[in-house]
Amino acid sequence: MNRWLIENMSWSLSAEEAASILHVNEDDFEEFEDVYNAVMPLISPKIYFGRESIIENDGRNVLIGNTWFHSRILGVNLENIKEVYPYIITSGLEAYKHSESYDDDLYKYWSHQICEIALKRATGAGFEDVKQILSKDNLAAMNPGSLSAWPISQQKPLFELLGDVYEKTGVSLTPTFLMIPIKSGSGIWFETKTHYANCMMCPRSDCRNRRAEFDPNMFKEKYGD
Repeated sequence: MNRWLIENMSWSLSAEEAASILHVNEDDFEEFEDVYNAVMPLISPKIYFGRESIIENDGRNVLIGNTWFHSRILGVNLENIKEVYPYIITSGLEAYKHSESYDDDLYKYWSHQICEIALKRATGAGFEDVKQILSKDNLAAMNPGSLSAWPISQQKPLFELLGDVYEKTGVSLTPTFLMIPIKSGSGIWFETKTHYANCMMCPRSDCRNRRAEFDPNMFKEKYGD
């Protein structure tokens, strides 16, 4: 059982860039900049991840380390794979608390979105460190809750598998398995020779985070009984 924490990743985001991404009106820029200047020093992106062996896999139930996961997608994707890399990423608890402190809904939205942009930029750089630590190049990710075939309730065993998530990252789970801070992510990285992304089986056409085209036949062809 190995665990690593990556902090102090190299990233940058100017107020002008953030305003452009969020389509902030020119007349609102001064107020936006105040929010930007308040939240930016509090953003502290982290990647907490581990290396775990797959003990059993019957195609629907997978024992990773000492923790069971239940998912047809997980079972099929991890067929003939011996180890995986569970992870948590976050923009940081202090930035979240500050964002939530705004009474104005627009300011709150701006603050949370700045955290999201920062997290994407920081973890993009940090992922290169992850691959170097693991000596792996072709890593794909599966995320609890991104598809109905691996429901969000599977966050609980993922957090149990990683262990001291809150102590390392400040991330906790609500009773409905949502993460706090909300600008956080979780999942399992696995090595693959073929391209895989959850987006391939997600029909949402308006998702700005889409990384691959929707394939309406993929689930039935690859994961159907």
